[in-house]
Amino acid sequence: MLPFSPSELAKIAMKIEENGMAFYEALAEKTKEKEAGELFSFMAKEEKQHLETFKGMAEKLASLGMPEPHEDDEHVNYIRELIDNIIFTKDLDPAALAEKTSSPVEAIDLALGFEKDSVIFYIQFKKLVPEEEQFAVQGLVDEEIHHINRLLVMKKAITSSSEDFYQSQPGIGDAEK
Repeated sequence: MLPFSPSELAKIAMKIEENGMAFYEALAEKTKEKEAGELFSFMAKEEKQHLETFKGMAEKLASLGMPEPHEDDEHVNYIRELIDNIIFTKDLDPAALAEKTSSPVEAIDLALGFEKDSVIFYIQFKKLVPEEEQFAVQGLVDEEIHHINRLLVMKKAITSSSEDFYQSQPGIGDAEK
């Protein structure tokens, strides 16, 4: 059997949201650009709401006593790999990570990687929860996609050219970098 069940995956999702909330709060405090700061504050509040959703889901899934997936399931192996590579599942200091960013564009690029990682993880997580819980996970996926869009709109607003917009910051981008 695996070291996780659907309720434990919900707890991993809680960790992702907790770290995301702390990351966005630190960015909101750090940034000097008003609009970027407002976006980061909004994102922190959204992550807090997601955290509460996953808390409730973890409790409900634990009470269902769902069986663990089989070790040889290709889908399960993929989820294990996702968990190992999502930076926001690791013990880290999100505020220190935010402090390392040198500009709002760099912070947005980093945030985009985290949001993309979340979407990928949640889509896979959705496949392991009971059908009646899948709508809640899909709602969170939709919100994370909305976050990606908001970040892209902000990035476009603060970059001076399309070349700057598409130029990824050195060492920043997908969260596993």
